Amino acid sequence: MPDENDNPTQLSISLERAAVPTISLVGDLDPATAPQLEACIEEALSDTGVTRLVLDLAAVEFIDSSGLRVFVAAREQLRARDGELVLRSPSATTERLLDITGLTEIIEIEQA
Repeated sequence: MPDENDNPTQLSISLERAAVPTISLVGDLDPATAPQLEACIEEALSDTGVTRLVLDLAAVEFIDSSGLRVFVAAREQLRARDGELVLRSPSATTERLLDITGLTEIIEIEQA
């Protein structure tokens, strides 16, 4: 049986601080990597003036329920500030997942 550490999940995250902060993700968003994204979102929202946050999903290969939970939590944090979360450039597969789970009804999807 292969060891979990033989093929660790990888996620690269970069935060661009701007008038509208953008977090770009590359890789897989799953239980092993979701905490990284949560920490980056907390950093992006550390400025109380931030009311809009963009997550660029163009290079995300996989998202599971733990990733979706991070999206919902970020949306709630931003709603508490009268703000919004934007998911930019999800792949067709990711957009289908967002649609099936109903997140397209509550989170803005933006195609770049």
